[in-house]
Parts: sequence; structure tokens; C-alpha cells
Amino acid sequence: MKHMNEIIIFDGECFICNRFYKWLLRNDKKNHFMFTNIQSKFYSENSNIDKSKDSIIVIRNNKILYESDAINYIFKKTKTQSFLRFILSIFPRFISNSIYRTIAKNRYNFFGKKETCYIPDKDELKRFIN
Repeated sequence: MKHMNEIIIFDGECFICNRFYKWLLRNDKKNHFMFTNIQSKFYSENSNIDKSKDSIIVIRNNKILYESDAINYIFKKTKTQSFLRFILSIFPRFISNSIYRTIAKNRYNFFGKKETCYIPDKDELKRFIN
């Protein structure tokens, strides 16, 4: 499978992460992104990724984005004008990353954990790495 230039890695067990993934599938009209999750072989075998970061990850042009940088990039690429994008843009990076880390650390408590894996349909599967 040919990988596109930009890959999003998300937590496949996190309820809100899966909702965001599904939202991206609908809103990434130009198919900029390929997807995988932190439970995948791709993630576990990629030594360039800082696995100590509890974050959504964007890999673009061999550069790795974490935390609010990743979210901001995704919103920019999908041309999303949302309240969250506005909030992230008005705070300095150290504050938005601190907020991101707090939410990420507590995501299962705040939003729940999926007991079953999401099964992509055949069209979504084309954009999924292992």
C-alpha cells in the first residue's frame, strides 16, 4: 500500500479519539490523511515517534507533530473553522499543550474507553495503515 504524505495516529480505544477520527473521515475532503492507531504495528515499530507523549500524532514530510500542534495542523489542513481551533490559536503554545496534556491524561475518565474496536468500512480501510 502506498502511504500518503501525512499520517494521523490516534488512540483506537479512546471514545473521543475515535469520534475525532470519524469526523476527520467526513471532513478531510481532499484525503490528505492516512490513519492508524497507537495499537498498530506501524506505531509500535516506528522508532522516530516519541512514545512517552500521550498524544494524537501527525507525521508529515518526516516531521512529527504532537499535542496542540497536531490538532492545529489537522484543523488547518481540513480548513476547519471551529471554536476549538479559535481557542487553540489565542493561547500560547505552552498553555494549549498543557490543556491538551490534561485532557489526554484523563480522556478515559472524561469520555470513556471503547470496549470494542471500530471496524472501518471498505472505503475507510483504503485510508488505514495496518
